[in-house]
Amino acid sequence: MLTVNLLQLQAFVLSAETGSFSAAARKMKKTHSAISMTVSNLELDVNQELFDRSTRNPTLTPAGEVLLKEAKLILAQCEHFERLANELEPEEETEFILAVDNVYSVPNEKDILHLLAKDFPRLKLKLREMPSSEVVSAVVKGEAHIGFTLLEQPIFSNLGAISLPSAELLYIASPEHPLAKLDTVSLVDLQRYRQAYLSHNRKASDTAISPNIWECESISAAKTAIGYGLCWGIAVEPFIRPQIESGQIVKLNVEPSLRKAIPAALIWKIGSESGKVHKAIRALYS
Repeated sequence: MLTVNLLQLQAFVLSAETGSFSAAARKMKKTHSAISMTVSNLELDVNQELFDRSTRNPTLTPAGEVLLKEAKLILAQCEHFERLANELEPEEETEFILAVDNVYSVPNEKDILHLLAKDFPRLKLKLREMPSSEVVSAVVKGEAHIGFTLLEQPIFSNLGAISLPSAELLYIASPEHPLAKLDTVSLVDLQRYRQAYLSHNRKASDTAISPNIWECESISAAKTAIGYGLCWGIAVEPFIRPQIESGQIVKLNVEPSLRKAIPAALIWKIGSESGKVHKAIRALYS
């Protein structure tokens, strides 16, 4: 019976993929001699020479080419086995990072925070606000476990998603602004007056309607310029609601063709969703 182990297969696969025992050793945080010995022991166990060592860098032999495919399959099956086991009895994370779109009001946000405080009292929680494109990037790179974001672009295929309520875009201005006096505001009307928009938004060019614009690097700056009657702007409804309710800013009655809503979603990286905290948050939206 073979005595092959997973460490041997990992060393074999990484040596083949990186083209050297040294590179494989760095990835596995082991010495060159340890990896070389591990691969040699695997060759003894399977009674096959896997690498031709006569060249500067080891190259796969015909037997190595065949067995490499099988080794990769075995390692993939082991990862699947481990993932299944974690899903059956998920671990409780000690740290969790939520990335939130800075122009989206997360539904059930209070419920999330109360749930985490009550059920995971020792959890170290990090809340990060950023533009939607950065939320997606943070989740893809593993810099955030879950993201709440407006979907201004298609998401990557390696991301899971749960649809959330869309965000209505409002056209807004000060009550004293000329646009606020119109019964219905057209595209031509908007183009006649100065517009404020968020310059960090990659989609800003899509909402730059007026040829006369002020670029604002924060929501606060945009709201200030609009509130003083110097500009009109476009904003997601929840973030401008207090100013509308106080009468500082009014919603413009634009033509139907100008109205739109941006879809939103809870997103996560597929394969990293097995923890208890992760499952508990997603369960609120399932």
